[in-house]
Amino acid sequence: MAESLEIQNALLSMKCCLCNQVLSVPPIISISEDGKQLKCGRCKNVEKPFCARNFALENISQFLSFPCIYENCDQMIPWKEVVDHEDFLCANKTIKCPIYYECDDDIVEMRTFEEHMNDKHPGHFFLKTLEDTLPSNDACIYVVKDCIRYFFVSVTHSSTTLDIYFAGLNKINILFAYELKLSSIHDDAYSVTIENQPINNYDERDHCFKCIDEKCDLIHHPHSRVNGNVPVNVTCNKIDLTHIKPLFGDDSEIKFSMKIVPNDFERCINKLVDGNRIGKTVRKIDPTVVEQCVDLLREQLKCSVCMDYMTLNIYNCQKGHVVCNMCRTEHSECTSCQTRIRKSRNLPLQKLADEIVLTCLFSKNGCEFTGKLVLLSEHEENCKHNIM
Repeated sequence: MAESLEIQNALLSMKCCLCNQVLSVPPIISISEDGKQLKCGRCKNVEKPFCARNFALENISQFLSFPCIYENCDQMIPWKEVVDHEDFLCANKTIKCPIYYECDDDIVEMRTFEEHMNDKHPGHFFLKTLEDTLPSNDACIYVVKDCIRYFFVSVTHSSTTLDIYFAGLNKINILFAYELKLSSIHDDAYSVTIENQPINNYDERDHCFKCIDEKCDLIHHPHSRVNGNVPVNVTCNKIDLTHIKPLFGDDSEIKFSMKIVPNDFERCINKLVDGNRIGKTVRKIDPTVVEQCVDLLREQLKCSVCMDYMTLNIYNCQKGHVVCNMCRTEHSECTSCQTRIRKSRNLPLQKLADEIVLTCLFSKNGCEFTGKLVLLSEHEENCKHNIM
């Protein structure tokens, strides 16, 4: 158990160089030639010129638990459950307020999000149906709550077009659509209704409203200004108003309403989702799993060429196999896959190799030796408990 804690503590000290979160979501990618900079799977869509996946760290991490990224949550989450916990289960989940242009409290807990909207942005918050007049200049952002679901809407109006971006925080938005109704503020006799419009799945990093407006400078947002304002890939409903406005009078101010229309299968799907998501408990790691983790760590800390424990500099081949310093000087290609051995070092794994203290491979046979890898290799070769 002590070994597992040492491994876990070493991994927890390694952070994503983009979002500064613990490396608990795959894929873990080296984005620098020297191996010093790593990005986590939360930042997978942030493109960088150099990318090399660190399979060794992922293989070690799969037996460990990691802290939740949300400040007030004290749960330790198994590797394979981190994404589900952060996206669906955590009661302390936070979100950046979408009404960025008039918001003082940038980060808001989801459980207090409705209160925040009512207090800070009452003109932008609606229950079930969104109703307003078309904005005259810049995009206007709204939040609609339907039952327990939140939807974000951006409306941009020019003299001839209406652009609408509609997104939901749930991962089952394919089951819903929205209905748009346009009419004159002076006369409801004539209206235009556009049905069955698609709803995007909102991702806070990929669909940031500041990124869409080209005003975001966050390095972990793939479409921010610092990442070149790469266009956001969302479905936006563009409506030509040239044939609609004459129905209401060219000078008439237009009002609009939007409501969410559920799919017929909503009830049964909600039951399925609730059964799989709600009330899910985090399992504890038992001693057998800890033992498996330590055995896996031994394998990951062995050179793929000579199969000895690795110390000093550790390198990767192009496909992610690890190679010790001595074998790199003797081989230009990896003997496992025949790809070129890179010049970049696997610094996170090297840090583990330098710091970790392991029991002897033959501890099951009664050996009580523990030590760092530089001593462990020589000891195991001559261990009196080696009855293999």
